[in-house]
Amino acid sequence: MNTEQPPPADLREYYRRLMNSRQWLGVSMCWTVVVPEDGRALTLDQAAARLAGNTPYRLHEPASFEAVGPPERDAYPVFVDRCGPTTVLFEWDSLGTEPVVLRRLSEGAHVYSAWWDVNANNQLSFAAGGEHLLAIDGMFPGQREHHAHLARWPGLQAMTDFFAEPPPEDPDEDENDLDGRAYYDWKAAFLAVIDHTTGVWLTGEWLEQPHPYVTVRMPDATH
Repeated sequence: MNTEQPPPADLREYYRRLMNSRQWLGVSMCWTVVVPEDGRALTLDQAAARLAGNTPYRLHEPASFEAVGPPERDAYPVFVDRCGPTTVLFEWDSLGTEPVVLRRLSEGAHVYSAWWDVNANNQLSFAAGGEHLLAIDGMFPGQREHHAHLARWPGLQAMTDFFAEPPPEDPDEDENDLDGRAYYDWKAAFLAVIDHTTGVWLTGEWLEQPHPYVTVRMPDATH
C-alpha cells in the first residue's frame, strides 16, 4: 500500500498485473477504504468497533495472511491498518459490503468498497455520512441514470467505459449489453477507481506484510 500512485491511465493495468501475480486475489476478496472527513484517522479500536457494531470483537496483534485461519462465523477475521489518515480493511468475504456495516464505517467519513467471490458475485460500494449511497454490480452495472447518488462519487462518474451503453434506438441492433462488456475487467476497474479516488494504492508488498486484524461474529455484526 502506498500513496505514490502510478499515472491514473495506468491504474487498471497495474491492478491487472497485481491480480495476475497473485491469482488468489481474483478469486475472493473485499478491499475497503475509509477516508475521514476531518482528516483524523480512526484508531484500530474505533475501526474494529464500527465493524462489530454493538457486538463483541477482538483486536489481534499483526499477523500475516497465511497465519490467520479461514473465516469462521464466530471468529471472522478482517485485517485492519492505516495509511496516513485513511483506514484500510481487507477480508476474504463480504462484511465490507453489508449496508449496516458501511453505514457505521461512514459516520464522518467516505467509504469505498470492492468485493467479489469465486462465483463472480460482486459489488462496488460507496457510503458517506452514515448513508449507503451506491451498490453496483460490475458485470451488470446498468446505466448512469440507474444510480441516483452517482454524482456523489465524481471519480466513478468520470469512468466513461464503466457503465452499460444506452439501448440502441434501432430495434434490429443487438441489445445485449454484455456483448460489449464480455472482456471488460471490472475487478481491475473496481480497485483502480478506489485507488484514484482515495490515493491509497494496494501493493503486493502490503499483501505480504503482517497487519493487525479484528475478529467478529459475522451474523451479529451484520444486524
